[in-house]
Amino acid sequence: MTLYADLHRHLGGALHPRIIYKFLQRQDHKVLSYFPDYDGFYNWFTRPCRTLEEFVKIHSLVEELQSLEHLPYFCLRLCRGAYTFENLQYLELRYNPFFRTDHDLPTPKRLGQMNLIVEVITANLRPAEYPITVKQILCFDRRLPKNINEAILKVAQDNLGPVVGVDLAGPEINTEKTEEWIKLMARARASGLKTTCHLGETSVDNVDPRYFSILDRIGHGIHIPLAKPEYLKELAKRQITLEVCPTSYRQTGVLKDFSDLRTVFARCKDAGVAVAVCTDNPGRNPAPCTLPGEYERLIDHDVIDFGDLKEIQNEGFRSAFGFVGSARH
Repeated sequence: MTLYADLHRHLGGALHPRIIYKFLQRQDHKVLSYFPDYDGFYNWFTRPCRTLEEFVKIHSLVEELQSLEHLPYFCLRLCRGAYTFENLQYLELRYNPFFRTDHDLPTPKRLGQMNLIVEVITANLRPAEYPITVKQILCFDRRLPKNINEAILKVAQDNLGPVVGVDLAGPEINTEKTEEWIKLMARARASGLKTTCHLGETSVDNVDPRYFSILDRIGHGIHIPLAKPEYLKELAKRQITLEVCPTSYRQTGVLKDFSDLRTVFARCKDAGVAVAVCTDNPGRNPAPCTLPGEYERLIDHDVIDFGDLKEIQNEGFRSAFGFVGSARH
């Protein structure tokens, strides 16, 4: 049995919509008034969006459901599904701990609750019957003020081990704060955390070369080879891996067809830039969306061939932040 590593998966979009719907039924949640049957919820939850911003908004619903009280429910089912149905040996799960704190609390108390969020997730990502290694990446968010993002960094540093890295996520906005975020990521790296950052997903506008000196990987980054291929030489020199999530780009309206990724993979291969194929938000994509399924779609659309497959699969382990035996970085 071939085993896989997925380096880019958001907790908010990781779970199959049927699991989310069953949870809503258990809680008799008010959302059910809009979706009295599962098919209606599924069609809404997995529908293609016109923009990344529209796609991100639906995360807010799931983030609120994944509260401190209910995180064990979601973590167990995540590990069970990833190991049983996807053959994942290793998974890096990213999320923003602030968004899962109690929204009724004042901000200082919410900040104090973030460590507990990480502790509960850590305790529930190691079910003995599902031998999958899951490491955590904590997300800063471009929508949050500096003090909250700094508090998230402190939580990541306090939980180094279960937490292996940090990410800058959220809508591709506020590029005037680039220097602030670069300094934050540099502090993370100096403390022993690995770094990745959502860049160049919808356009090249938020890709600033200054990021390259403090990044180990780039989340998505597909518009670098598409619009700024001259940057690839620097990525190769610094051994920065792109985390490419094929199905997401159709769901967020970024690309019209999988074949649009041919240029991305070809230019990265020519420049010596490593690519790790990932799932991003498999629960938000039409089923089945698994990592093996992403490989198959890339082959079916002539983005890669079988000769590329083994190297790309290995890249998931080689570029991992917390996989024992990883040769990268």
